[in-house]
Amino acid sequence: MTKAAARVRRAARADWRFVRELCCKTGNAGAPIDRARWPFFGQQWIGPYERLERGWCYVAENASGERLGYLTGCPETAAFEPRKKYLHDFPLFLKTRILGLYARNGDVERFERRFLGQDLGPEQKFAPEFLTELKRDFPAHLHMNVEALARGTGAGRALYESYRDDLRARGVRGVHLFCGPNPLPFYAKLGFERLAEIEFRPGVLVYALGARF
Repeated sequence: MTKAAARVRRAARADWRFVRELCCKTGNAGAPIDRARWPFFGQQWIGPYERLERGWCYVAENASGERLGYLTGCPETAAFEPRKKYLHDFPLFLKTRILGLYARNGDVERFERRFLGQDLGPEQKFAPEFLTELKRDFPAHLHMNVEALARGTGAGRALYESYRDDLRARGVRGVHLFCGPNPLPFYAKLGFERLAEIEFRPGVLVYALGARF
């Protein structure tokens, strides 16, 4: 796929299936996860944004209308998190633990343990004081994925810049994200700085990045 200017727009109702599928196609450090994991994985990671923050999802496409990537996020993480817990995670927990609507797998079991406070995800392993400061100084957050063949075409930058400009217009002056080591060079080019890092598991590093604008 050749490098060309990507057109970015707000996601429409018809885009959410694409967003979920691309999340699963890139869920293993940019590579696909097993197809059997898709139903729950997509609901866990994309469901909160589809339900609670539809207006803050963006899709990049080329001149032919082919969708290249997406960005989900929200302008106020501190307000989003309790809404997510009670309006998305709690109903999802009932669907897994009580109703059995998803096949049991490692994703489901990790989600249940973390929902019950029996385990911590990577973000929760950062120091509480740091997380409080992060949400204060960089209140927005984002998740972004681009099709493998579209990486390096400018689609990711176009997604981020559209989101950043809309945050600026709302008066939001900072955004953060968490990632592994592979995307660090890309986000550095966008102006993100490393704020902290943890070793989530032996040999598995997770970084907190932030950008002011």
